[in-house]
Formats: sequence, structure tokens, C-alpha cells
Amino acid sequence: MSTTKQIKDPDMFLVKQAQEGNQNALTALYRRHEHRVYNFALRAIGNPWDAADIAQESFIKAFRSLENFKGEALFTTWLHRIVTNTAYDYLRRHQPEPTDAETLNEIFKQDTVSSYGREGIDPAMDGLSDPMREALMSLSEGFRFAIVLCDLLGFPYEEAAEILNVQEGTIKSRVFRARESLAKALKQVGYDLSID
Repeated sequence: MSTTKQIKDPDMFLVKQAQEGNQNALTALYRRHEHRVYNFALRAIGNPWDAADIAQESFIKAFRSLENFKGEALFTTWLHRIVTNTAYDYLRRHQPEPTDAETLNEIFKQDTVSSYGREGIDPAMDGLSDPMREALMSLSEGFRFAIVLCDLLGFPYEEAAEILNVQEGTIKSRVFRARESLAKALKQVGYDLSID
């Protein structure tokens, strides 16, 4: 899906330089987008080590195919579509084996303490409370990716739709339903979400 209106791409100068073989331009593109790419992968996957792998793999894929980037979308949109596809591939490759709820809960308790240290806090998911992080990770991939792109990373609906290769109305619906699910999950653990 490509947009019909032309938007000035703040990355285009660097992209053209990188396409001509300028390594400094590649480095500048990486530095400009590394945090946002990692944060998207982290919020989508939930594990900092896997998110770092996904971010690295995404940049490798993007830079290897940079010659194919024609500017039909913003560079950041194109890059985040690669990150999205890499995250989906990761999730498909790492489908957990079915197990009973008690075993899952025990594994989760052990993993959060051993991976994140004291009280299961993951410093890389800063800004999210434990209940919020758990509620976010309980969403289906489509809802989670949509709300991370729009609400946590600030992408407009139109650009998020292009990244996820869906209609803008689908993004709006997913974000709305994800917000409802998150609010319900947070109310269940005692958060007061009323606005005074």
C-alpha cells in the first residue's frame, strides 16, 4: 500500500548517499533509527535479547536491500515494515510448545526473576509497569504491533497501516480494541483509569 500524497522524507539525502556507497551515511541512518527500531521490537516481543537480535537482523536486511528502496514510502515506514516482518518471522519460529497453565506460570516466574534480576523488572522496558507490560504481551500480535506503533512510538495511523500492510481503518480498530483490552486488564489488577 503506498500513499498518494507526496511527503518530504527527512532521510532521503542519507539514503541516496548510502545507495551510492557512502558508509558514513549508512552509519547515520543506523544511529538515527536504532532506538526506535529496538523499542518497537522490544515492545512487540517483550524480551530484550530477542529484540536486539530482531533489530540487528532488520538493519542487516534493510541495508542489504537499500538499493531497492525507491522512496515510494518514507524510509522509516519501509524500515519498520522490515522490522515488523522480522518480528513476525521470529514469533512464527518460536511458537511455544503447548503446556498446562501451572507449568507456564512457574516457568514465567523463574524466567522473569533470572532474566530481569530483582523483582522481575526489565530495565529495557522502562516506562511500563509490570501489569502494563503483562497486559501488552497478552494482546494478539496484530493488536500489540498496532498499539506499539501508534501509542508507544507515535506513528500516525496512516503510516502504521503502511508498515503493517493493512488498511488505516484496520489500524484504528486494532488500536481501539487493544486500548479496551489493556484498560480491562489494568482495572482487574487495581488500576484506577478514571479521569477526574
